[in-house]
Amino acid sequence: MIYSQAVEYISGVEKFGIKLGLGTVKILLARLGNPQNCLKFLHIAGTNGKGSVSCFLTNILLASGYKVGTFNSPSVFGYNERYLFNNSPMSNDDVAKYIAIIANEREKMAQEGLDLPSAFELEFAVAMLYFKDKACDFAILECGLGGRLDATNVIDRKELAIITSISYDHTAILGDTLSDIAKEKFAIVKNCPLITYRQCDEVMRVFNKAKDLILCDEPTLVKSDANGQIMLYKGDEYRLNQLGRYQLVNCSLAIQSALYLAQKGYNLTIDTIKIGVENSIWKGRLQKINKGKKIFLLDGAHNPDGAKVLSQELTAMFSDMKKCFIFGMFKDKDIDGVLQSIGAIADRFIAIKPPSARGLEEDKTYTKCLAYTNNCEKSESISTAIAKAFASDCNLIVVCGSLSILSPAYDVITKL
Repeated sequence: MIYSQAVEYISGVEKFGIKLGLGTVKILLARLGNPQNCLKFLHIAGTNGKGSVSCFLTNILLASGYKVGTFNSPSVFGYNERYLFNNSPMSNDDVAKYIAIIANEREKMAQEGLDLPSAFELEFAVAMLYFKDKACDFAILECGLGGRLDATNVIDRKELAIITSISYDHTAILGDTLSDIAKEKFAIVKNCPLITYRQCDEVMRVFNKAKDLILCDEPTLVKSDANGQIMLYKGDEYRLNQLGRYQLVNCSLAIQSALYLAQKGYNLTIDTIKIGVENSIWKGRLQKINKGKKIFLLDGAHNPDGAKVLSQELTAMFSDMKKCFIFGMFKDKDIDGVLQSIGAIADRFIAIKPPSARGLEEDKTYTKCLAYTNNCEKSESISTAIAKAFASDCNLIVVCGSLSILSPAYDVITKL
């Protein structure tokens, strides 16, 4: 199997959809020798912010001298980045090697009449094999969906569990109340501390059931501009290269987690934590690209809560700039909820269809956008949309709505 065949194989399995539950992935891992039993885990759940927290934690641990495996989903700028070792994506050869292993095991399971693993379960198994072979000191796991029945929750031995913001998303699966959603996420807390921050009462009634609950202190913003931020946490000053005030909370979760690990005897210091925070760049989260007099921003806002935060940050940092949104969403997402936030600050919309079968057609997105401004048009491709936006009188161009549009947009923008 070569790299292209490996990715094609996973894409073929993806067509069968997601599968929640731990039974099949337990069988798969057992057949592979339970590689997860050789690793130490930091497990992250939440609605928004999981990727940012994993990025901060990865860099903090690297700065402290540890070998780190990071499992993220979905990948945004390339398939290989789902499996990071010391912040570097898995090589094409290793992707082919490990997917060939799990594909062979899946075929054996099919011959035996067993339930077959989903694409995400296969990818999780790949990560476990890879991180074991790399002798990672820590494995950072980001839940794919929810927590209780997410494949990553097959892990029972965890150093700690981290839960980021809780808001409405995947309500058909996770429940239509914040309490129900919080319960699904809270299920990752297994014989380990829970690190989170103080959220609304409905959520905290769930989190307060943790035997060992560690709440982050509230960070203090010292300085914020389009080039980065400075914050205080527990009296120490940290420099962030990531934009967005919401990153202060995500950073605090990572810092508090690092402080907990230091208390347990791991070799992390305030100095290495500061270095790790400053080294952290999470692509696709208020990622700024300057192109002459124009500024492009790529952001993964794809639900109402994320869109609300995006709108607040754009208003705070770029209030004097004329804003064009290149916008496309999946059919199963709350487009009306997202547009309620970004529509209020948009001067122009260019509607596109995300490059996926789940993508909402640009005609339907265009019609939705017209409710907020008449300055709308649609485009059949991301490259054409970017060209139109670049030629417009808008000096801030925001690409958002679906993670799937960020990578192709980035490729086009960097070549302008």
